[in-house]
Formats: sequence, C-alpha cells, structure tokens
Amino acid sequence: MPTFKPVVITTTAATLEEARTIGTALLEKQLAACIQYENISSDYVWQGRVCRDEEIRIVIKTARCHYKAVEKTILAHHSYDCPQIIMQPVSRGLPSYLRWLKAQVGL
Repeated sequence: MPTFKPVVITTTAATLEEARTIGTALLEKQLAACIQYENISSDYVWQGRVCRDEEIRIVIKTARCHYKAVEKTILAHHSYDCPQIIMQPVSRGLPSYLRWLKAQVGL
C-alpha cells in the first residue's frame, strides 16, 4: 500500500455544472475525500490576449499517490484546452481530519 501523503489539488472550471461533474467523478472513484467549489473572477493571458472570466475554483483533498488519476479524470471532463491543475502538499493538519481523509481515499 502506498504511503499516505495528503495533498490539495486545485483546478478551475467554466461552470458549476462542469465543476460538479469533475468532483462527482473523483468522489465516485475514491480519488478524493472532499471537493469544494468557489466562485472566482480570473484575469489571465491566453493566446496573446488579456482575458477576464468568471470561473469555479475546485479544491480537491486527496493523497499524492492519486495525482495522476486525478489529473486524468479532470482532463476527461474538462472543457479548457489547458486547465490549471496544481498540487500542493499538506505538511500539517488536524490528525483526526487527516485520518478521515486517508480512509476516504482508500488508503
């Protein structure tokens, strides 16, 4: 069994419906313990133009060993050509929460 290393993966989606499709797929595959959705406004450069869009930030609580499967699932359900997918390690957390997270992702 892989060593449990908790991480937070963030991505964005164009709509809440798309975000929830991604989140549900991750939860059903036990690739995430919790998904959070936030309305955000993003300014960015795409193909040489400054763009401004309303988006949904998706915050995914999972384990490092699931990163590739999480990435593959996001890409399978995503409408963007080049979505943000960023993984950040969790160095500390409430022990009871981390035990719950570990159990939810099948480790």
